[in-house]
Amino acid sequence: MNRLFFCLLLTLPIACSAENISCKYSSSFIEETIPTDSNIQRFEWKKQRDPDSDEHVTKLEIIYKNHNTAVIEHKYCDMYNFGYTYSVNKNSDALSKTNIVKYIVEGFEQSKLKPKFKTSLNKIILHALNQHKYNANNSLSIGLPIDQIIYNDNVEYGIEYIPHKNGPAAATLIFYMSIGGE
Repeated sequence: MNRLFFCLLLTLPIACSAENISCKYSSSFIEETIPTDSNIQRFEWKKQRDPDSDEHVTKLEIIYKNHNTAVIEHKYCDMYNFGYTYSVNKNSDALSKTNIVKYIVEGFEQSKLKPKFKTSLNKIILHALNQHKYNANNSLSIGLPIDQIIYNDNVEYGIEYIPHKNGPAAATLIFYMSIGGE
């Protein structure tokens, strides 16, 4: 009997550790709502804990009627990390600078926390694309200027563009933002 009790005591902290971690943002921080965009063909919410960091992860995966896809990921505990990944189909008009900016700004709107910008996010992204000589055939990764942000915590954000030569997608756009930390 003592052996059984001892084994239960050993497993109890392991089973309870994930829920006992004190987080600034609780597991209910992100609400799973039904997207209302009429261009959506299918969507699915996924919720889990990151096994390495023990952060809450809430993801919305969307497939649009035009076969573009989006993944909106919220990762949170003491910090809030937001990721928006948008894959564009082989339609070349979708890769114009104007559309790239539009997709990224629409993705940012899905963020739970939204810092204010001194200049509009549209203009910040367009300026960065021009400065880095955006070309639909070349990859780019850009950290966006933190001096344009008005927020009461540390914020880092940026964009990536990855063209695909093979496969159904012409390119993947990524907008990321981290709030908190040091």
